[in-house]
Amino acid sequence: MASIPTSLSETSVPDSGFTGLDRSRILAHPQSATDTPTSPSPAPSLSLSLSSFLIGHPAALSGGPASPSNAVSPSHLSAIASLVAQSFAPRVSIFASNDANEFARDKGFASVIDLFRPFGDVVPGPVVVRDTQGISTTLDDFGIRFTSSALFPSTQTSHQQSPTKLRKEPAAPCFDLQDLDTLLDIYLDKGMRYFVTDLNAPPTTLHDDLYYKFLQRLLASPPVSAHESFSHPVAGIIAISSRNPQPIETLSSLYKAGNDASVPSYMSKDYLRYYVLVHDEDHSDLERSIALFERMKRHFGIHCHMVRLRSIKADLSSSEPIAQLPPSQWISAAEEIALLKSPPESAERYIFESDVQHMRAFAQELVVKSLVPFMERCIATWNDQIAASRRGLTGRFFSASRRLLGSNNRGLGSGTAHSATSGNYDPITGSYGFMTAESQMRKLADYAFMLRDWKLAHSTYDLLRKDFLNDKAWKYHAGSQEMAAASLILSGMPLSSKTRADTLEPLLDSATYSYISRCSQPTYALRTILISSELLRSRGGGAADDAARWLMKAISEKLMGNLAHALIIERVSACYSIRKGVGSQGWGNRRRKAAFWQLVAAKEWVSLDKKQHARLCLDEAGENVYDALDWTDEPGQLLFELRHSTESMVYDSSVS
Repeated sequence: MASIPTSLSETSVPDSGFTGLDRSRILAHPQSATDTPTSPSPAPSLSLSLSSFLIGHPAALSGGPASPSNAVSPSHLSAIASLVAQSFAPRVSIFASNDANEFARDKGFASVIDLFRPFGDVVPGPVVVRDTQGISTTLDDFGIRFTSSALFPSTQTSHQQSPTKLRKEPAAPCFDLQDLDTLLDIYLDKGMRYFVTDLNAPPTTLHDDLYYKFLQRLLASPPVSAHESFSHPVAGIIAISSRNPQPIETLSSLYKAGNDASVPSYMSKDYLRYYVLVHDEDHSDLERSIALFERMKRHFGIHCHMVRLRSIKADLSSSEPIAQLPPSQWISAAEEIALLKSPPESAERYIFESDVQHMRAFAQELVVKSLVPFMERCIATWNDQIAASRRGLTGRFFSASRRLLGSNNRGLGSGTAHSATSGNYDPITGSYGFMTAESQMRKLADYAFMLRDWKLAHSTYDLLRKDFLNDKAWKYHAGSQEMAAASLILSGMPLSSKTRADTLEPLLDSATYSYISRCSQPTYALRTILISSELLRSRGGGAADDAARWLMKAISEKLMGNLAHALIIERVSACYSIRKGVGSQGWGNRRRKAAFWQLVAAKEWVSLDKKQHARLCLDEAGENVYDALDWTDEPGQLLFELRHSTESMVYDSSVS
């Protein structure tokens, strides 16, 4: 019989990013599931990479400054822009049958989600997306997030219940501050232990590693919220295995269960369905699985895939090539704490290299052939039917007249272009229904942001924020301004001092005020500040000064825990240090401000009993400015007192 192709769709698959293992060699530091291939790793040495203690640490995140006076190409923004874009990746829910989850457990994974999750971090191969003008952009770092359908907030409220029982519950925070502080404590101890083995690594490297990992965890797992659709499902995978005795019926049942699930009124169930058959290479007949797959395509359409996987558990005794499967780069802070506190051997998971190839082919086909085209169609539809007319003169006049007349029309109905600008917001539930124009335009902006059409995203957020202000939908208003600011910076347009003062500052100021004072959501305010300040810092020049000022606002508002507070103080110094000045004398640099904030950070670290890290701040401040000044090292001066409190410090290598 002729050989059967691995992927029935003939998808080309790049080489595996996993590191192959044999029984005589184990990698000390596993790669990400989607990293590009590298040469075989040498045996672990005593001098370890500074970032090796960070799980899935994104490489080269500290890009150099860009001139604020010139436009910056979106593809050439600093790597922090890539981190921000990846943090808002499309969510793909998984509805798996019992037999599929049993198959995953046989392979050593908790569930199908646990097996799939690492392969969504970065999709293999370039992903081409098209904007509303038909211009194509190639993305090399596009990812998706596989999530559980159980994460969606359900509502058991029936239509017969009184409106008083429909009042909104207290909104969940964007992240857990305590978990982030606990994780940061672990990072600090592990980072210092690795840092002292690499004497050539500058202190700024450790700070950047800590800060970017902290930021990544802060952005990793936002809750499902009414005011933004980033955590709403863009697609749903309905998965069964070849062991299932009634496969078509099970797929239909899983579809019905997902479609009939009770979800909040702001969440739409109209997302892409993708059907997956997991073929058991060890115990199932391949020809029967192929026949079943053809039946699936006849019943459910083209959005189907068969992935061939071994069902037996891979380990070091396996005779076939295997790879170590690292955790996802986008696990939550709580998940990483549990992982770091667990025995190392319990976190080691292996998978056959053939399975890696098949899973990468699956992720690539899902994104390239189904998910991205689906999102592009949604963007085109919403932009043509709703947003386009709202941007024109007629649409503005219509919206203004509706506001003046106080229309109370409630629904979008069939989704026509002209809908009520006010009256769609329900203050009792604190949300818009998913069929309202405002809700669909917010999804339009979010989808454009996820596909990195920054200009469309910004224009839509900017249009929406005025409607939300009119409706007094404060969390929606804050969210639209937060993302309008981020998309404006990401668009690569010139950020003159006038643009920053007249456009960016009002957006950020209003967003943080609304989140803190009107919505009691300080974690979202912190997210707003950290994202925009880091993007501004990547622009360099005066934008970096603005970044430092916004970080000072987060410090003054006390939006974070104690360790994060010290880390962000140190980040203020990093914002100032990136401005180098001009000429041989470096006119316009911020060396003294950077050194001062290093001292403030060192004082904070000492108060938190993190004297090793405080000493690094002191050394950097002294080297850059204070060592050249005699008076700073006299008794009674802050630098002298801090050095005295840390000079007898010896790093304890037994720190866990």
